[in-house]
Amino acid sequence: MKKEFEINNEIYSEDIINNAISDFEEVSEIKYNNDVLEINWESESEIDEIFNEFMNYIIWLINE
Repeated sequence: MKKEFEINNEIYSEDIINNAISDFEEVSEIKYNNDVLEINWESESEIDEIFNEFMNYIIWLINE
């Protein structure tokens, strides 16, 4: 299953997103292209959970 999320690049820089994708590569297949984050996983609810954790991690990186 695949789900896409639009990411506002004015708030979240591409560098931070790519850094987070690299850190999450063992958790899930995540791709980012043209302000769209794509997550592939087994179920929609698990994709939502991965997305929430991914965004929490990005916010942590920004505040670091």
